[in-house]
Amino acid sequence: TEETKLKILKELAQSENPLEQALASYPVGEHQFEVLGKGSGYYPYTLRDHAYRIQLASSRSRKLPLAYVQISSQWLYGRGILPVVAELGQLIVGLGTLEGEPQISRADLYVDFISPAPLDQIQPGAFVSRAKRISTHTMQRAFTGFSIGLGGDLSARLYDKTVEIQESGKAYLEEDWRKHGWQEGETVYRLEFQFMRRILVEHQAPTVPALLLKLGPLWRYAALDWLRLTIPSPTDTTQTRWPLHPVWVALADAHWPDSLPGVSIPVRSTSDPTDRYLFENGLGAITSFMAREGITDPLVAFDHYYDRAKAYHNARSHFTGADFGAYLREKAALKAKQFNRPYPGVAEKRNMKLADAVAREYRKLKDGE
Repeated sequence: TEETKLKILKELAQSENPLEQALASYPVGEHQFEVLGKGSGYYPYTLRDHAYRIQLASSRSRKLPLAYVQISSQWLYGRGILPVVAELGQLIVGLGTLEGEPQISRADLYVDFISPAPLDQIQPGAFVSRAKRISTHTMQRAFTGFSIGLGGDLSARLYDKTVEIQESGKAYLEEDWRKHGWQEGETVYRLEFQFMRRILVEHQAPTVPALLLKLGPLWRYAALDWLRLTIPSPTDTTQTRWPLHPVWVALADAHWPDSLPGVSIPVRSTSDPTDRYLFENGLGAITSFMAREGITDPLVAFDHYYDRAKAYHNARSHFTGADFGAYLREKAALKAKQFNRPYPGVAEKRNMKLADAVAREYRKLKDGE
């Protein structure tokens, strides 16, 4: 069964042997899921790649949903919600029996915008909200945004997205912004509302088809009823009479279609490191070696580094069980699993172990009969 395979892969992920850890992957279509060595909460199995994090229940469970899935924002952004939901159905059906329509536990709606009024001049008191907690955020003493009602069934964030993507590396957003008139150097803000399941159910949006019909009403409820950005009146203490900030008027009036197609950007299910990481951070050991040895020629440094690394690991092989070449292959196979990439020789070894496990399971069932 698939659960037998997942159990074996989870055990491999828990192994102290790097070669066995490298086998803990579960390929499905274009996805090469990493199987984690521990579950989460009531879900004993966790599969992860750059697109999805899938937590699976045991077949013995009768109360839990088969799967709890978190979808990466980039995958949703690039593929569109309906294609992603369709793909998820195909992925999950191979892991167990689906019953009923998938339910939504959380939905995030957001709008990116450029404001003629700098939002760092807004005072927290200008927000009128049902939420009790309003927090400001800074980075290196510069304003980055507000969060409202975090931890509740409905929460909001209003923040400088151009600063955030410098940390997250989501350069694909800038490509899409340019198509809509953004110019380099302009500050882009994001208003984002997070709706948890209780709010979605209250607004008759517990499933994807229902949610797509309720995007506009949910947004207006959040931006006009639950939270408002106002111009406080110095003479009127009744907040409900304070006029809306002009920026908020435009945001609350945002148009929401009844479908959310993907945008034309490349998205991937792999978790590959960037060129910057590989060719800047990755050269740290070489430059340290050059500094220690006083070598100025990079080619000489690479040659000497290779020879010294090989001698070091070969000398330790009677302790570690792996010479230089085996050590590098072990590390590369482990990295490939983390990057959701296949690695030469791994699939064959994994399939042999899984076939043996399934055969043992079959024999147990047969003997039990």
